[in-house]
Amino acid sequence: MTMGDELVDIWGQYRAGGLEAAARARAFSPEALLYLAMLAFADERYAQAATFAQDASRASPEDLLPRAAAAHLARVAREGKSNVYVSAEGFGAFIRGGGNVPLYRETSAALVRFHPSEPFDLLDIGVGDGLALLPALTPAVRRVTLVEPAAALLENTTRALSARGVAFETFSGVLQAFTAEPGMQSRRWAVAQATFSLHNLPPPARPAMLRWLRSHCEVLLLAEFDAPRMDEPLKPELVRHVLTRYRAGLAEYVGASYEAVSQGFLMPVMFGYVDRGATRTTFENPMADWEQLMREAGFGRVDRQQLYPYWWAPACLLVARSR
Repeated sequence: MTMGDELVDIWGQYRAGGLEAAARARAFSPEALLYLAMLAFADERYAQAATFAQDASRASPEDLLPRAAAAHLARVAREGKSNVYVSAEGFGAFIRGGGNVPLYRETSAALVRFHPSEPFDLLDIGVGDGLALLPALTPAVRRVTLVEPAAALLENTTRALSARGVAFETFSGVLQAFTAEPGMQSRRWAVAQATFSLHNLPPPARPAMLRWLRSHCEVLLLAEFDAPRMDEPLKPELVRHVLTRYRAGLAEYVGASYEAVSQGFLMPVMFGYVDRGATRTTFENPMADWEQLMREAGFGRVDRQQLYPYWWAPACLLVARSR
């Protein structure tokens, strides 16, 4: 039985009779056992989830993914889910290592290619700590408007801009609140850019925000992943994607930062997809969806280019022009 057949069988049994029925399905490959771990986690049966992951690790002891999942779920079963959220150390090691290094290098280089050569004002939405913005700054950038809800990240970016003598203004909040600020209806920027941040914008808010951006900038640069929709993350085809991709992601961090990244970021995120008790904050979708939304918002031309073959999904840049 192939991996795909196993997962489909388990999913059918789960929908018909719950976790007990799924566990009686024929198997089990490491992937099937990890699928059962994800189903048990979704049902908040953490001890069983840990057992399934441990079985997967024993079945394939050299495989990084079952071993990382087993360690994470054992901790959840022991300490509770609330104690194993993403850590600042884990995220910091993740974002500054592995495939993120060439990803952000290529992203910054692409932004520069679409920035005007004459002096211009720039709006950066979800700037974070400036990982994409700062290497893309040229003398042509006259002033930067920063929108970022995380105050600590915003402070890091403004400190770097001050050190470089770049004029800036800040808004600590989300894009929806920024656009509602007094005086915003009369503001314009030559370029607005959002690098791996607009997937945090809830889908119902996207049409209005994109229309606002179209009327307030000449060019919108949107960097995102060409990722599948995760609306039903327990479906077999999505689980196959997640297991395959996260195995590749873990392999990029073998070394000094591995434990911090695997246990402090990647495993909490992977199991967070199926956490029914968590409030969803990311809404990734294929790039074709973004292109359609931009055209519906009134952008006259939308072009796509590949940025980097990232482990989770290909990273792309959309260049949308108001006319």
